[in-house]
Amino acid sequence: MLTTVWRRSSTTWALCLGGLFFVCFLGFGLITRFFTTTFVGNETDFFAFYAGARLAGTPNLYSQHAIWAAQTAATGHYSPGLLFIRLPCFALFLWPLAQLPYEAARYLWAALQCGLIAAAVWLWPGSRKIAAIVTCWSFPILTCLAFGTDTAMIFFWLACWRRLESKGYPIWAGLALALCIAKFHFFLLLPWLLIRHRRWLILQGLSLGLIILGLLSSLTAGWAWPLAYLHVLTSPAITNQSRLVMPNIHGFAQPGWEFPLVLLTLILTIWAVHKCTYTDGFIVVSLGSFLCSYHAYVHDGVILLPVLILILEKISYTAGVPLYNTSRRSRFVFEMAVCLAVLLVTPFPWVALMLRH
Repeated sequence: MLTTVWRRSSTTWALCLGGLFFVCFLGFGLITRFFTTTFVGNETDFFAFYAGARLAGTPNLYSQHAIWAAQTAATGHYSPGLLFIRLPCFALFLWPLAQLPYEAARYLWAALQCGLIAAAVWLWPGSRKIAAIVTCWSFPILTCLAFGTDTAMIFFWLACWRRLESKGYPIWAGLALALCIAKFHFFLLLPWLLIRHRRWLILQGLSLGLIILGLLSSLTAGWAWPLAYLHVLTSPAITNQSRLVMPNIHGFAQPGWEFPLVLLTLILTIWAVHKCTYTDGFIVVSLGSFLCSYHAYVHDGVILLPVLILILEKISYTAGVPLYNTSRRSRFVFEMAVCLAVLLVTPFPWVALMLRH
């Protein structure tokens, strides 16, 4: 049985090392490009983060020309499509990193992401062995590190949220959840899950965290930052991204079907949350939001790691009794979910998606 296999420490280590080797083998080109001098700024999200952090405390955080000037000053060139698209408070958080030379800051950022991934696995309130195996086999994590994104931080905050909630600190859990606003478009349906299951203290912590982040953002970029933020989010440099590499409805739907499929997915997600348990509801909300979100790419698959871990944890047994419902329909749904989770844990669908570009 699969559960008895990964409960053995030796097997867990073998699966983790095997996953790391296989992912690095498939992504060798990404690793090589990361360490080459020609891959200093182009196509890396950190190039935008670094420039935004250098502009923290100024009203020009969302100015294209100011970002390009900061990028040019740091590396001698700029990338037109790499603008700062996070809340101003995150530029403030990254300000210490921007005081270093760009090359040193880039490597330190990658090391920080690795540390956050390891911390997320350690803090995971369920099976750390399953969390470690899933993480080591994750191709999106490699792309996250290679392209300098901050998706690993979201994984870390989600692990903190579940850890703090399981330990009886719901307000602190809500505060951790508030930091996921860095990629808010993946969590727009999450408040409905918290309301449906009456997690009022988590909602209080979430609201408090958002207020604090909003105030810090206003202190960083002025009180008019929401309008400038909305303007940069709707700029052609951000919206005209290739849909071929989007791992959701926007990447696979035929013209004319995109909006109906997104609407249907949202309706089904809201309905399913009403019927599901709290944990299963989180799985449904995460998948539904990921499928509908427009700005989603391979490295954003890191956000699905908690979902994959939770699904695979369900094949564990307690006193020999399966954790899932034994009815035929529930068993079928569960088995399909496990098959999908195992597929998404492997690098194959993510590599195939990148090859579409």
